[in-house]
Amino acid sequence: MPSPQLRADLARDGIFNTRDLGGLPTKNGQKIAPRKLLRADALQRVQSSGPALREFGIVRVLDLRDDLEREKSGEIQVDGIEVEHHPVIDPAFAWHSEEESEFADLLFLRYCEIFSSFGLRFLGAVNSIAEVLDESNASPTGAVAYHCAIGKDRTGLLTALLLSILGVEDQVIASDYAKSSAATAVQVQWLWSFSLPGGETTDRDLELGVWSARPETMLRTLGWIDAEFGGAEQYMIEQGLEVDVISTLRESLLMSQT
Repeated sequence: MPSPQLRADLARDGIFNTRDLGGLPTKNGQKIAPRKLLRADALQRVQSSGPALREFGIVRVLDLRDDLEREKSGEIQVDGIEVEHHPVIDPAFAWHSEEESEFADLLFLRYCEIFSSFGLRFLGAVNSIAEVLDESNASPTGAVAYHCAIGKDRTGLLTALLLSILGVEDQVIASDYAKSSAATAVQVQWLWSFSLPGGETTDRDLELGVWSARPETMLRTLGWIDAEFGGAEQYMIEQGLEVDVISTLRESLLMSQT
């Protein structure tokens, strides 16, 4: 997790779903290095928390939202932090549908649709992360943060790909994903207090619908990637990810458990 001070600073800016992926274990006994990857929500709201992000080591932020979202709510602007736009989906992408007979399946089906339709969007984001982390580059390295609107879906899918490539077990990935559930409930309350879209979300949607973050949803998604593509690594290779980039990610982000 980010330091208590960073979490407090971000919360004051209305950012609640942020965590350092450092410390997560891999299958081969290694772990993700700390202060390298920060998954987040709504970093466009950053005001007083800007210095804390710089202190954490963030040098680049990937904004996974679409152009319309950025036009409506802006983007993060902090001296010393570069911002790149990597929209995962198009503005017309429909999260809700009346066609699904099983309400609890809706989010899983949307995740499959995103991976089927927008693979090249993930390729750009993964390449950008590796570029910052690559210590062989002439430019200074640092940490990368990436975010969408609530830090759960687009951010969660990119996180799942990264962690799977790094050798993290599916169950661990799903457990990290599920941590967004508590943060999402806080976000909805925050949005409601300001009469913003999303504040009217129902308890049922938080529990089972598109606002939910159930571990079984991510486990099903990872299982689908395995069945359709042979795993996340092969999925990304099919999108055009170079083997050298995978090596850079592993060399930069994996460390001994001791």
